[in-house]
Amino acid sequence: MIENSQMPDYSRVDGALKSIGLDLGASEIHGVICGLVCAGTSQSHIDWMAGLFEDWPEEDLLAREARELIGELYYVTRDQIGNDDLTFMPYLPDDSQPISTRAKALSEWCEGYLYGLGMSGITDQQFEGDAREALQDISHFTQLDYELLESGDATEQAYTELQEFLKVVTLLIWGDLSDVRGPGHVEE
Repeated sequence: MIENSQMPDYSRVDGALKSIGLDLGASEIHGVICGLVCAGTSQSHIDWMAGLFEDWPEEDLLAREARELIGELYYVTRDQIGNDDLTFMPYLPDDSQPISTRAKALSEWCEGYLYGLGMSGITDQQFEGDAREALQDISHFTQLDYELLESGDATEQAYTELQEFLKVVTLLIWGDLSDVRGPGHVEE
């Protein structure tokens, strides 16, 4: 476990990804990481990261920074999801950003999460009840029409509730996939 684990600054991660022209934003990257962590596929995250950076030489300083930030994001996320302290939250822009920007990031987080699970061979068919229904809800959130959202208390409240829903669902799925990961599974 990482001592004093804290998520890297969102705007720094997002900026590093944009500086190298990566098509994925910080929220979507985090969603993928969360899906991989929940599934417990220890090699998938290494293969996925290698694929992300295959076009950049090891000496490229911008790519190195992005790679390091994603690695940091991975390890902190893995620790947060695996702990009982409930510190995990989806990695999204802060509240100073317009609601449309935050909602877009939330939608992208959902896309990434489903991708991470899918890359690990996990499907909604492996779940029953609440977890299966939650995955279907997450799939619907990928189609969120964030451009039409209007600012206001009701929209802010709905956004906050969606964040909390994604937190709870991620932890629920983490628990439901314990058989897939195996007892005492901790990735290195």
